[in-house]
Amino acid sequence: MTAPVLRDATHDDQRFVTAMLYEALFVPPGEPAFPDDLVDEPDIAPYHAEFGRRDGDVGLIAEVDGVPLGAAWVRHLRGYGFVDADTPELTIAVAPERRSTGIGELLLVALLERVPRCSLSCDRRNPAMRLYERHGFATVGVDGEHSVVMLRDGHE
Repeated sequence: MTAPVLRDATHDDQRFVTAMLYEALFVPPGEPAFPDDLVDEPDIAPYHAEFGRRDGDVGLIAEVDGVPLGAAWVRHLRGYGFVDADTPELTIAVAPERRSTGIGELLLVALLERVPRCSLSCDRRNPAMRLYERHGFATVGVDGEHSVVMLRDGHE
C-alpha cells in the first residue's frame, strides 16, 4: 500500500470535509446509521459549513495517489466538545475502508503539531477514544450517558 500524503485542507475540500464529518459521527455497533442529511442539522452544520473561510480553520487531508482518504480539522465553535472560546474543536475521520491503517493517527499527530490545544467530544464506546488518550487528551467533562468532552493542552 502506498503511504498517504498529507496536505492542507482548503475551502475547495468542502465536499470531502462534509463527507468526513458524517463519518466522524460514531454509530455504536448494531445501531442504524444516521440519515445522510444529519450533517446539515443546525447543531452539526457549524462543524463543516464554509470550511476554510473562517478565522482559525486549520485542517489536513490524507491522500493516496490524489484520492482523499481522511481529514482532520479544527475550528472555533460552541459545539459538543466546547471547553472555552479560545480552544478550537477537533473533528477527525477516515474513510471506512481505510480505518485501522494508521491514517487517523498520522492526521492527528500532524494536526496537533500545528494546533497543540484543542478539544473534542467522544462517545466512550468509540475505539478512537484510546487514540485520543495516547496523544494527550484527557476527559474534562461528561455529557449524558456515553459522551465525554476531552481536552488536549499541548502548552502545559
